[in-house]
Amino acid sequence: MRKCLGSSDRRCASPVLGGKGTGPSRGFTLIELLVVIAIIAILAALLLPALSGAKESGRTARCKANLHQLDLGLQMYVQDTHAYPVFSFDQNGGIINLGFWSTHLIPYVRYDWTNDLYLCPSYRGLTLAGNSKAVPLGSYGYNANGVQFGLSTLGLGGYLTDPANTNSIKAIADSTVAVPADMVELGDANLMWVVPMVLHAYYGITGPATYDGYARLDISSRDTTENPGFAGSAGILQAHQRRHRGNFNVVFCDGHIEQASDAKLFQKTSPGLARWNNDHQPHADLLTH
Repeated sequence: MRKCLGSSDRRCASPVLGGKGTGPSRGFTLIELLVVIAIIAILAALLLPALSGAKESGRTARCKANLHQLDLGLQMYVQDTHAYPVFSFDQNGGIINLGFWSTHLIPYVRYDWTNDLYLCPSYRGLTLAGNSKAVPLGSYGYNANGVQFGLSTLGLGGYLTDPANTNSIKAIADSTVAVPADMVELGDANLMWVVPMVLHAYYGITGPATYDGYARLDISSRDTTENPGFAGSAGILQAHQRRHRGNFNVVFCDGHIEQASDAKLFQKTSPGLARWNNDHQPHADLLTH
């Protein structure tokens, strides 16, 4: 039998990786592989929520930046006109041909409703411009009516001095807002279930049913569309939950921005209701539900 001539001789090499062992090589057992897979799965389960949270934080930051820019444009409009933009839509009567609140901001923000400035990254619905038959669909809504469902003197969107005459709409003067720091101005819109027939009849497009914002943010609209008897209410609730994890980004008339849960924003305490009305009173008797 030949002797090993040195470390370079292949006959001196150990059959075990590294050359230090004396036994045959050994792979992972099935149990060891399962343990490794289980550990990876646990780590993934721990990391995915953190990654998802980080993504949502980025989307929230972008949404708040959009609202900040829109508020700056709105405040410049108010400084020039000493009044808030009219909403031009009465849910009890139809379109008032004076332009939507967003159209009044175009000279100040330089963009129209379909620009990314009006698109919240967490919004999953359609973004469509308004027309002579229908309101804009999209991310953001305006506190037009306060706690009242239709046109009223309480919100920011104006009211009819003569209910029978749509030409009698009057804008809300900036001096009317009693507590700007506690008056909801703009934010993530209330959502509506929009079916294909409506898309075709009012917007001239075809497509599946969607859950879309309709340029409003107010408590009575929200209570109406989320009521169990309202068509599509279950899907509307789910769509709200998917956007910012059920939270609303809201800018107030003094320019500050808050993120509030659905329960907090739409609470029906006297202080909670007062935030919707320019006289800073609750007017609970005007709620739809």
